[in-house]
Amino acid sequence: MKKQAVFLFSIVLVLSFLAGVYAQEESETSEKQGNFFAKIANFFKNLFSNNSDSESSFDKSDDLISGTDDTQTEQAAETLSFFWEKDSGSRVADGSVPFVHKLNDERVRLYYCNTKGILSAVSKDGLTFAKEQGVRVSPGIGFELQVCDPTIVYLPDGKMRMYYKGANSQAGGPGQSIHKIYSAISSDGLDFQKEGLRIDSETNGDNGWASVPDAIVLPDGRIRIYYVTASGMEHGIGSAISSDGLNFEKEPGIRLQNLVDPALVKMNDRYLLFAASIDEGFAKVPKGIYYAESSDGLDFGEPTPVFQEDNVYDPSVLKIDESMVRVFYGKVAPPQLPAVESQTGRL
Repeated sequence: MKKQAVFLFSIVLVLSFLAGVYAQEESETSEKQGNFFAKIANFFKNLFSNNSDSESSFDKSDDLISGTDDTQTEQAAETLSFFWEKDSGSRVADGSVPFVHKLNDERVRLYYCNTKGILSAVSKDGLTFAKEQGVRVSPGIGFELQVCDPTIVYLPDGKMRMYYKGANSQAGGPGQSIHKIYSAISSDGLDFQKEGLRIDSETNGDNGWASVPDAIVLPDGRIRIYYVTASGMEHGIGSAISSDGLNFEKEPGIRLQNLVDPALVKMNDRYLLFAASIDEGFAKVPKGIYYAESSDGLDFGEPTPVFQEDNVYDPSVLKIDESMVRVFYGKVAPPQLPAVESQTGRL
């Protein structure tokens, strides 16, 4: 009993001292004073309304003595932060719109576009590329008058499927030409046989513009394609999903507003969606390459810049390991020919 009395007397002295200090603050408002004395009342309520010992009762006073400002701030979720370094030179000249992926033998293959269609180059280190002979996918007729924007997924039987954009003209922007997404299949990544139309932008709500696909295989084996859509006649990144890799269903909503040219990679347990800002008035962020994070691959946060620069577009990302990625992108700065450049990011 004597111990409890001493404890209570000590608490009263502490509270009296705090109240005195509080009352002397000229800048405090009556509202804050009310909050302070409310906390005192709450402290004594907690102290005497339970059967816990004096030590646990003292712990409950932490809220009282931690400060008089009752504003609560939510701790922001930690985001991945990269240190980016520009890789010297270019990866490929006289070509653009890259897609890069690692081969089974650890070499890196870079698919890119020019007036001939979709071409490729190969590298041992992911920096110095040698162009490969031939054309991977050639232009055709109709909505494949122009072909570009390749992306590759590996199939369970070891083959590769390429998804790519087909367009009926080289004119850019919704309403000026029609873009759709097609596929082709290959056993070696070099000789492809066209398979036909995968996403018809004229019938699925994309308003004639489904372009720049980037495909991933989900853990359950389904394939998701991220692509530029003109749904609502505004550029943004949407997605479609398929259980067989051939028949796709458009997923509701927009993955990323206003930015274009998606490229996705998974780092640890997070999806990183890289994209480009090519029109400051439209995207409301400076031109350049950005990335946004997601835990589920559908809902992405605010974009973070990789770098800000004019005349860059169509990023593709190569995951080197769990702490390093290399972002390839197209750049055009006339009178120079279009080229593929890259930057390496380290966590």
